[in-house]
Amino acid sequence: MSKSNKEARESEQQSEKVVTRYDLKMQRRKEQKEKEQRDKRIGTIGGIVLVVALACLVASFPIRTWLTVNGTYIKVGGENISKVEYDYHYNMASNSYIADNYYMLYYFGVDLTGDLSKQMYSDTLTWKDYFDQLAVESIARNKSLAKEGRAAGFVYDVTEDYEEFEEALKDAASEAGTSQKEYVQRMYGVYATQARVKPFLEEALYVAAYTDEVAEGLMPSQEEIQAHYEENKSTYDSVDFYIYQVDAELPTEPTELADPVEPAANDNGEGGEGTQGSEEPEVYQPSEAEIAAAMEKAKTEAERVEGSLKTTGELKTNVKKSSSAMPYYSVGSWLFEDERKVGDTTVIEDAVNHRYYVVGFEGRYLDQVLTSDIRVVLTEDGNGQEILEEWKSGPATEESFGEICDKYRNPDITTAKGGLLEGVSPSELPEELKSWMTDSVRTAGDTAVISPEGETYTYVMYYVAPNQEEWILQIKNTLLQERLDDYIDALAASAEVEDPKGNLAYLNVPSEDEGIPEDGTAGNEESTEGNTPEESSSGNESTEANGSN
Repeated sequence: MSKSNKEARESEQQSEKVVTRYDLKMQRRKEQKEKEQRDKRIGTIGGIVLVVALACLVASFPIRTWLTVNGTYIKVGGENISKVEYDYHYNMASNSYIADNYYMLYYFGVDLTGDLSKQMYSDTLTWKDYFDQLAVESIARNKSLAKEGRAAGFVYDVTEDYEEFEEALKDAASEAGTSQKEYVQRMYGVYATQARVKPFLEEALYVAAYTDEVAEGLMPSQEEIQAHYEENKSTYDSVDFYIYQVDAELPTEPTELADPVEPAANDNGEGGEGTQGSEEPEVYQPSEAEIAAAMEKAKTEAERVEGSLKTTGELKTNVKKSSSAMPYYSVGSWLFEDERKVGDTTVIEDAVNHRYYVVGFEGRYLDQVLTSDIRVVLTEDGNGQEILEEWKSGPATEESFGEICDKYRNPDITTAKGGLLEGVSPSELPEELKSWMTDSVRTAGDTAVISPEGETYTYVMYYVAPNQEEWILQIKNTLLQERLDDYIDALAASAEVEDPKGNLAYLNVPSEDEGIPEDGTAGNEESTEGNTPEESSSGNESTEANGSN
C-alpha cells in the first residue's frame, strides 16, 4: 500500500470514529455560544432600528402639527386654507347655526355630541356636510371681501377692535372656568391657539369694517322705501279689531254619538272594565260625530255673539299680521283683505283646536311710531339703581353714561360700545320698556331703571334721541340686507373651491336634479382644471365625532 493510500485510509477511519457524550456536550456548548453571539448582533441591530423608528415617530408630531397649521387643507379663490383656518370658520359657522336653531335641532333629534357625519341633514347630505358648506361659504365671503377691500385701497386699523376681543376672550374663559388656551381650542378647533387664529380674527374685523363701507353705498332711498311699502302693505300695516273666542265643548265620556267599542278581553277571555294597575285613566277621545255636534253648537253660539261683538268681545289695537297677538292665521288673512271695511264682522272656524272666532274689523293703518337711540346697561346683579346713582354722582353726561355702560358691560349680553343702540324698535321690547320709550314727554337725557316682569335683567336706560319711524327703518334694513347679501354672494360666487385632498364630501354629492347614480355612489369625472364644487373629488377623511375639529 502506498503512503498516500495509507494516509487516506487513516483519515477515513478517523471520520468513522465513535462520538462520545463528552463530544456531544462540547458541541452543544459551541453551538449555544455561537447562537448567543448571533442573537446579540441581531438585538443590537434591532435596537438601533427601534430607536430610529421611535425618533422618527416623535419627530413626526411637530411635523404633522406644522403641516396642519401651514399646510393646505383646501383652496378658496386661489388662496391656501390650512386646517386651523378651516376649523375656525367651521366652528364659527356651525356654532352660530346651532345657537339660532337649537330647539329645532333638538326637536328633530339631532345629537350635537355625536358623529355629525352619520346624521342626515337631507336625503344626500349629512349635518357634517351641511356645516362644511357653511364653512366654505364663510371663507369665500371673507376672502372675496378682503381681496376687494385691499384692491379698493380701503384701510382700517383693527388694533383697538382686536384688543377688545382679547379682553372679551379673557372674561369669557374666566366665566367658563377654563384657561384661555382651552377656551380657544373649544371655540375654534383643537389646533387653535390665540396666536394662530389672530390673523383670521383680524381679517374678520377688517371685513366687517369694509362691509359697513359697502353698505353705505347700497343704502335705499326714501322713494325705494315707499315703493316697497306700497307693494307689501300687509307686512307693515296694523289693524284694530274686536274678537271673541268660542270653544267647542267636547264630551269627556261616551254619548249616544260615540263610536261602538268592542269590550276589552281579560286574560280569561272575558269582558273587563280596564287594565288593573293603570296609574291614570285613559282620556276619552270623542268620535267624529261627537266633535261635529260640539262644533255645530259652538258655531251657533258664535253667530249669536256676532251681533253684539263690541259689547262682548275684546278690543285688540295696533296688531300686525305677523304678530304673536294675532290669534289665528285665518283671522289675520281676513282682517288684511283689501276690501275690508270698518264694521265688518265674521265667524272663523279653527277646526284643529275645535273653536270659532268671532271677529269685527275696526281699522287698518300704518303705525307712525318712532324708533329711538338709547344707551343701556343690562345687569343681572340687582344693582341697577346703584349703577344709576354712580353715574349721577359724576358729570352725569351722555359721555359719562357711555363710560358707565362700558364699565358694567357683559360681553355675553351686548358688545355695543358705550351701550349705544340706535334705531331701537318699540315693538321688539318688553311692555315696560316700550311704554317708557314711547312716552310723549320723553326727552334727551332722561334715565330710568326698569325691571320687566318675567325677565332676569334690569335695564339702566339713558334716552339719547328719537330716530326714524319704525316702518321706515324696518324696510330700510330689509332692502339693505337683501342688497348686501346679493352683492356678497355675487362676489363670493367667483371664488373657486379646490379640494385636492378630498376633505369636503359634499362637493361630490349630486344635486337633486342630477340624482344619484344607479350604483348608489356619487361619481366624479376627471378634471384638468382643478376641483370646482361640481367636479371636486370626495372622500371625507375626517374621523372626528363632532364637526371638523
